[in-house]
Amino acid sequence: MKKLWTTFVKDVKLSYTGLYFYIEVGMAVIFMLIMLFVVPENFDQTQTYYVYVDQSLSVPFDESQLASESTVVERFDSRSDLEEALTDKRSAIGIHLKEVDGKFTYEMVLQGYESDSMKALIKAGIEGEFMSAMPGYVDQTSVETLEVQSERMSDREAVLPVYLVLNVGFMGLFVIAAYVFLDKEEGVIKAFAVTPVHVWHYLVSKIMIMALMGVVTSLIVTIALVGFKINYLLFLGLVLSFNVFGSTLGLLITSFFDNMTKAMGALFFSIFVMMFASLAYFMPSFNPIWLKFLPSYPMIFSFRELLLENGNTGYMVQNIFLFFGLSAILFAYTNLRFKKTLTV
Repeated sequence: MKKLWTTFVKDVKLSYTGLYFYIEVGMAVIFMLIMLFVVPENFDQTQTYYVYVDQSLSVPFDESQLASESTVVERFDSRSDLEEALTDKRSAIGIHLKEVDGKFTYEMVLQGYESDSMKALIKAGIEGEFMSAMPGYVDQTSVETLEVQSERMSDREAVLPVYLVLNVGFMGLFVIAAYVFLDKEEGVIKAFAVTPVHVWHYLVSKIMIMALMGVVTSLIVTIALVGFKINYLLFLGLVLSFNVFGSTLGLLITSFFDNMTKAMGALFFSIFVMMFASLAYFMPSFNPIWLKFLPSYPMIFSFRELLLENGNTGYMVQNIFLFFGLSAILFAYTNLRFKKTLTV
């Protein structure tokens, strides 16, 4: 253990003199500032309707027919004023109410970027609002809530699990590969080969560097965005287990290549495939079985459970042990690979 600690201390000193550590910290600070000062706590879900009522309309129009808790209605005196207002607010929808052949008619004035399905949804929504205002209308829709006490994170917090997985789970793939190839180019590995230190000391030292970076950068962002309302003991367990897995996977991929240029394709492909799990996170309707076998899937949902007030502790603890176990298996094979390829 003394040799491992000595190797780790040397690596820490070397890493602090390089750019990679400061790039990681800098990216964490930039992400934190963007989330705090650019991204709102919750995105505005209010739909704005701009309405122009033609003078030919014989039936008086009441704004309450469209107004609700999630909608805002503004009236305009001319069609040109309505279109001008639409250019200033790209999320608004225009409605021109008129009478054609004695029939009440409405014309949607859209922005132009809406798809056919979005147009159909807007049309159905407007018609539904008008129908609900008709005399004698009875709402036949029934709503059944499956989870009465379901929690909802803020829109800002909802982005955090994906960032944490990308930061602690997969950014380490590039950084740890860069460290290994840099050591090869500078002759550090050849010098290391003639020392009494074992190969696994070198590998564990690199993993420990990545773990330290992951903990520091994750704490910077998480404390700034959610404060101290989460269980930070579980947080550290998740960060360390996911970071060790990602770093070990990066070392394994690195062992098959002799320089960073050749390894870039495999590293990019690995991250690209892993981040497919974020689709299921942001779009729950897309959740095929094969997606759940990606390591990033339990990573993202573990961090999500951590951020919820009544998150599933058992699920998080299970994944902590799972990824430490997977890391041990990967490390055993990686160690064998590096014994053959480390000085190549």
